[in-house]
Amino acid sequence: MRRWIPGAGALILGLLLTACGTTPHPSPSPRVSSSPLPSPSASQSPTPEASPSAAGATSCATSQLQATLTNGQGAAGSIIYSLQFQNVGQSSCTLFGNPGVSLVASQSGPQLGAAAIFVNHSEAVTVTLQPGATASATLQIAEAGNYPQSSCNEAPAAGLRVYPPGQTASLFVSQSGLQACRDSSAQLLQVGPVTG
Repeated sequence: MRRWIPGAGALILGLLLTACGTTPHPSPSPRVSSSPLPSPSASQSPTPEASPSAAGATSCATSQLQATLTNGQGAAGSIIYSLQFQNVGQSSCTLFGNPGVSLVASQSGPQLGAAAIFVNHSEAVTVTLQPGATASATLQIAEAGNYPQSSCNEAPAAGLRVYPPGQTASLFVSQSGLQACRDSSAQLLQVGPVTG
């Protein structure tokens, strides 16, 4: 016959609760990649970080920038563009890091596919833009036709939604001829840091 020790039930219950734990698990960090375009199941892009200020200059606000897409050149299964940022404000400002970029159905429409992953992030430097000056980031867009229809669900894109580094307000860059994937896991984009 087994004897029950007073308080043993509470002790066992306490140990079980401790083992189950109530401490929240940290969420996985978004991935910064320096490798070629990943498969459509790749993780999301990192959150833009605040830009270190150069002496006397503040971080470029979205409102003082204009973005354009130029120099589309074909590469194996993708097109490489120069994503240009021009300071249209009245004072100098700085950019540091990778911009957030996604394909969109229209200027105010939904995002198509996954946002761009950041590549070469460790090579980021602070770029000071005088009024009227331009800096750029390299943007690679894989051809949606390279992906199986079952994991892409191809659709035309009206352009790009672009978040300058460290900013939460976006710019719309109109671009004809872009094809995207409706599937939110389809990873067509990768973007490098802004350079002078």
